[in-house]
Amino acid sequence: MTSLDEHKSSIRAFMDDINEKIRADLIIERQKIIGFAASEAATNLLEYFLHRKSLIDPGFRVNHRYFSSARRAESYIDMDFPHKKKIIALLIKQEQCRDKLCYGKAKEKEAVTEAISTLIELKNIIENECGEEL
Repeated sequence: MTSLDEHKSSIRAFMDDINEKIRADLIIERQKIIGFAASEAATNLLEYFLHRKSLIDPGFRVNHRYFSSARRAESYIDMDFPHKKKIIALLIKQEQCRDKLCYGKAKEKEAVTEAISTLIELKNIIENECGEEL
């Protein structure tokens, strides 16, 4: 079982890693790492939010593969919560970014920035709902 503090620590580590790549102007060269980090940060954000709102059992784990489609996401994340449609849509988009960035040949800068901006948008929604910075 992952505690809320462990989720926060993971989220911060992934965000710090992505921000380091941005500051060093390495987002093209490190796009696979950014793709994985953004995906893991996104699932940790959702898991943190759901645990914090007591919507899932302490042992429930969110897997990035849950967001390969809207139907699959709904089958795993079947509880109701604020901004659910938007959050699920962002997680699906993040999973698409992960697949695009992490597999196959290198992509253009826009694909990497899409993954980053999707993650930031998700993070902002969850921070607003939780009333704290993560």
